[in-house]
Amino acid sequence: MSMRRQRAAVTALVLLTVAISGCNKLKAKQEIKKGNEFARAQQYQTALASYQEALRLDPGGKRLHKSIGYAYMGMYQPGSKHAKDLEIAGKAIEHLKQYVDAFPEDRKAREVLLSMYLATERFDDAVGFYQTMIKEDPKDTRAMGSMAAIYFKRGDWDQGVQWLQRRIEAEPPENRPEMYHLIGAQAWDRSYNYPETDPAQRARIVDQGLQALNKAMELKPDYFEALSYINLLYREKAKMEIDPLKQQEYIATADRYRQQAMEIRKKALAAQTPTPAEPAG
Repeated sequence: MSMRRQRAAVTALVLLTVAISGCNKLKAKQEIKKGNEFARAQQYQTALASYQEALRLDPGGKRLHKSIGYAYMGMYQPGSKHAKDLEIAGKAIEHLKQYVDAFPEDRKAREVLLSMYLATERFDDAVGFYQTMIKEDPKDTRAMGSMAAIYFKRGDWDQGVQWLQRRIEAEPPENRPEMYHLIGAQAWDRSYNYPETDPAQRARIVDQGLQALNKAMELKPDYFEALSYINLLYREKAKMEIDPLKQQEYIATADRYRQQAMEIRKKALAAQTPTPAEPAG
């Protein structure tokens, strides 16, 4: 075959490939449209089939991974530990991650991916993702709070407190009482719901919670919720105390804080109650 014919053959092949590619992209768009209609009708399995066919026709269509991930999410039963549901959740995560890696600016998709990590208790993946977010924005207080929540859920008190402390440092002053209150609330939860915790560690957690709540009260003296948890934490101290006199002392202290909290609540309710109109003279 002459050089001219070879070139003509190559050109024809290229044109044919382009034509097929263009045809496939058109078919892929049609499949996406069908998939979107099925998804709106909550027919997720049928939608998934259309999206997968579109991806086969257009393998470079990275945005399709988002639609495929959402379709798998529609088929997933939240909270289920059944092997089939875990497999579906894994596929949703796989495709959402591919999409997010390609389009990291889509914050909504990132949040959805994180929700799937948490729903399936893939905490290590969630932690890694939040760490990436904080690296991108060292002042991302929401990510810090989420990191703390994950560690508290895993029973890692010290890491949870460390992340809340980082968040406190990054928050404006007016938001800090709430963060200190959160440490106190978590301390009570850890002591009250996990009484089998090592006694020395449990006592340390309760004391840290009280310290945080006292800081909250310094910043916000009329903080009803903080006072309520101080009351509860002193009752936890009483449970752990073996000296009867000390035990009664802690209960009495708890009662004082409870009374103080009730007085603040009464004042707040009174301030919200409209004053009756004066009778006409």
